[in-house]
Amino acid sequence: MAATNELLNYIKNKILHAGPITFATFMEIALYHEQWGYYTENARLGRHGDFYTSPHVNPVFGKMLARQLHEMWVAAGQPGHWTVVEYGPGEGILARDILDSTRREFPQFYKLFRYRFLETSKSLAQRQKKVFEKSEHQDAGVKWIKDLNEINRGAFQGCILSNELIDSFPVHLVKQSREGLKELYVTLHKGELALEPGKPSTGELKDYFTRQKVELHAGQRAEVNLNAIKWLNHVVQFLSRGFILTIDYGTFAEELYAPARFDGTLRCFSRHRLKTSPLKDPGKQDITASVNFTALEKWGCDAGLSTLGIISQSQFLINLGILDELKTDHEFSYDRERMKKTMAVKQLIMPEGLGQTFKVLIQCKGFTHLPELSGARSGRGI
Repeated sequence: MAATNELLNYIKNKILHAGPITFATFMEIALYHEQWGYYTENARLGRHGDFYTSPHVNPVFGKMLARQLHEMWVAAGQPGHWTVVEYGPGEGILARDILDSTRREFPQFYKLFRYRFLETSKSLAQRQKKVFEKSEHQDAGVKWIKDLNEINRGAFQGCILSNELIDSFPVHLVKQSREGLKELYVTLHKGELALEPGKPSTGELKDYFTRQKVELHAGQRAEVNLNAIKWLNHVVQFLSRGFILTIDYGTFAEELYAPARFDGTLRCFSRHRLKTSPLKDPGKQDITASVNFTALEKWGCDAGLSTLGIISQSQFLINLGILDELKTDHEFSYDRERMKKTMAVKQLIMPEGLGQTFKVLIQCKGFTHLPELSGARSGRGI
């Protein structure tokens, strides 16, 4: 509890000295403070932690991604070097599974493969390195970087990959009033953290909705992830030719800001339990919001990216052959490991599992003719 109290006091002192702060500022402190932030010290991943991701379900998820990454390399003309940069790689499980499958299925590609971890959390980077301490991939071009400038003097061919990254970016909270759009600030009320409406901190918030032709109803609350746009504009500069592959939970603007989500999508998790208030226990719980894929598509287009598809995780994995993993030579066969894989595949693709909740966005840059990728089939384009 000491760290929580320290972080809470830090936030309160910041407000006392500088006045109310945007929710985006509060969320950045709560998640990423260099000493007491959630992702710095307290994040617990996996089934027994605060949350788990698709890689925690089964290595077959990484196997499908390995197939897609290989297909991307082929579509780019099989260049002599191909770099995959994974942003926010968690515990390194996905990278391990991708490299395991690449070595088995695509040995030629594996020899040219360079895998880069871009991780800001020191504690998570240490966990990732432990995964690879005894790995057979130590000499497979696996390295940790802090900036894309470290790759080939800042320009490379390859893929920028993220799995559940964008949803953890700090978001602005807004609320529509009869007078217009208001931003919700974190302030102090009777010594406790509270939200209060005020003038938007930047004109980008109003422009964000105008660009997407979204009109909020009076009293409706929503999140605006300006950091996602800044991130996209940043990373695209370093990609000379290749792809950006984004996997996250979210949907399109018309659904995200519909009246059915009148109070927005902001939520908190601790040990798989949904928490009610993001202002409580800063640094001790994950804070997240659904990703707006319409925004990533539109602003990506402005940045010079072409959208190959936005597709459900379910269809993406089916396109890449995940159902073939369930085939057996015997009509009636029971095997414990096969049963575990069957249940894992169901969880990854079924609507009640992760299949429909998660979307996959594939964007590309540097192609005269847009490549056709198996994973993007039936996806929504611009």
